[in-house]
Amino acid sequence: MEIIHNPQLTSSELATLWNTYMADSMAKCILVHFKLTVENEKIETVIDTALQIADDHIKTITDLFQKETIPIPQGFSESDIHKNAPRLYSDIYYLRYLEHMGRTGLSTYALAKAISSRKDIREIYKKWYSQAESLFDMATDLELELGVFVRPPYIDYPNMVQFVEDDEFLGSFFGKQRPLLAIEIAHLGTNIEVCHVGQTLLMGFSQVAKSKNLRHYFQRGSNIGKKQVSTFFDILKDSNTSYPSTWDSMITGSIEPPFSDKLMLFQTNLLSAIALADFGTAISGSVRKDIGLIYARLIAELSSFAEDGAKLMIKEKWLENPPQVHDRDKLINRQD
Repeated sequence: MEIIHNPQLTSSELATLWNTYMADSMAKCILVHFKLTVENEKIETVIDTALQIADDHIKTITDLFQKETIPIPQGFSESDIHKNAPRLYSDIYYLRYLEHMGRTGLSTYALAKAISSRKDIREIYKKWYSQAESLFDMATDLELELGVFVRPPYIDYPNMVQFVEDDEFLGSFFGKQRPLLAIEIAHLGTNIEVCHVGQTLLMGFSQVAKSKNLRHYFQRGSNIGKKQVSTFFDILKDSNTSYPSTWDSMITGSIEPPFSDKLMLFQTNLLSAIALADFGTAISGSVRKDIGLIYARLIAELSSFAEDGAKLMIKEKWLENPPQVHDRDKLINRQD
């Protein structure tokens, strides 16, 4: 008897493709503003590459969803861009944002491929991972060329193989702690950069949002990012590990919004989700108890902020419903 496999998308494939469409339709709007206001030609080349990638993703998903008879998400469009608005951020911030896009793509598409079943979907994510890799390398190489790339701290190479002799290695919640492990420093450094990207972005949003409530919400998020950066710096300093400050003033004095309030709030929620994932990964790689406790506290604070952002999206009727299982009880108990 011949076994016929159902070729429809799995829930994992549908979810990751839908999320990618939403994120890339938003990213395209932001990149258009970057392109319209960028001055450095080399940075503009990286922006053009990112725009081509976003366009490719949107077209691929649109074609696939049409073939599968899946509704195309509304996402974001030219109505969410104010093309005549002056620049809000500096060219160097554009470049750091692009580096952040590439880094996020590397982790996102690797996971998406790992939870995909259909060969065509795995091939799509293989291609998109390669694109994210190219974008990350382009942005990083240009940062190095322009002298604005910030390297994580260096530590001395080990000179012998050693084994842990007691459980002080695990640390404690209070008191003197052992020096940081290289992997703990790596996570702290990455999260400093992630928080810096978000802090700067949200401070700019807080200047230009039309809604007073959203201006205060974005300011709250920027302050959370600033406080989290300070927390990570303190951990490094306590272990006599230096980490250079990376951000000067990269926000202009403009109060004209380049984007719709809806787009800025969606971007904020997306940044929160990325930061929460990074903090979770950092917990798994941080052996010291005090560091794990700090990350847990920061996750709780950021989760509360993200929940408030989702409530704002719902209140404004901006939250597009992701694919989900049918509510069987609702169907059964409907009023005919």
